[in-house]
Formats: sequence, C-alpha cells, structure tokens
Amino acid sequence: MTVDRNRKPKRGLVSKLLQEQKGQLLIEVLVAVAILGVVSVTFLSAVVTSYGAVALADRRTTAESLTRTEIERVRNAVYPITDYTRISTSPAPPSPPPLGWVVSVHADYIDPDDYEVIAAADAQGMQMITVTVSREGKVVSITETNKVNR
Repeated sequence: MTVDRNRKPKRGLVSKLLQEQKGQLLIEVLVAVAILGVVSVTFLSAVVTSYGAVALADRRTTAESLTRTEIERVRNAVYPITDYTRISTSPAPPSPPPLGWVVSVHADYIDPDDYEVIAAADAQGMQMITVTVSREGKVVSITETNKVNR
C-alpha cells in the first residue's frame, strides 16, 4: 500500500464551518467579556454605595447613643454643671466613648426670663448644656438641653 503524500486530507463539515467563521469566535468572546465587565462595574458600584450608607448610619447611631448617655449623665449630676470632655481614655463610670470618639459638654448660665447667657454671679439656677460629639476631629452631633437647680 502506498500513501500519496501530495494529496490533501479531506476536511469534514465541522472544519469547513470553522474555516468559514474564522475570527467570529474571537469577536463573540470579546463582546461577552465587555458585557461581563459592565455588569461587574455596576454591581461593585452598588456594593460600595451601600457600604458607605451603612457606615454613615453606624456613625449617626453611635453619636446619638453617646449624646443620650451624656444628657442622662448631666440630668443626674448635681447643679451646677462644669465643662468637661470625655475621650476613649477617660475613666469610667459608666464607660468611656469608643476609640476615636470625643464627647464634650459645655455649660452656660442662662436667664430663664429671656434665655440670654449671663454671668455665673447673676445665675438664678438655670444652665444651657451643649453636648458635642466628634469623631476623628469632625463634629457629628450637637445637642442642647437645659439643667435647672432644684
């Protein structure tokens, strides 16, 4: 049996179709990768946005909790209130604020008749208390309340 080496091998139907569509598979793959990229970018931007919203809500919730705790402390303290600041290294009770948070309390004497700030010597037993909650140097919450001498 002799083999004719000059004879070209017969091509099947599949190889004919692949030869006719040469380069189309590459284009299809590139289009699929582009679509996947667009979907991925959209998904990741939604994840980043939701993470930022959760972080903001956590910051506000912590600030509100620290403010309420400090206002209760002021209400239970004896009159008059003096200015003070609590940081994470402040001694307890009840507990220091979390790391990075600062709670400041400022007290001004006020005249209950016209609610103007007055000197301590003229005080009739009413103070305006301002509670400021900050995190990493940025003010998150400012709340005012009154303390009355009873």
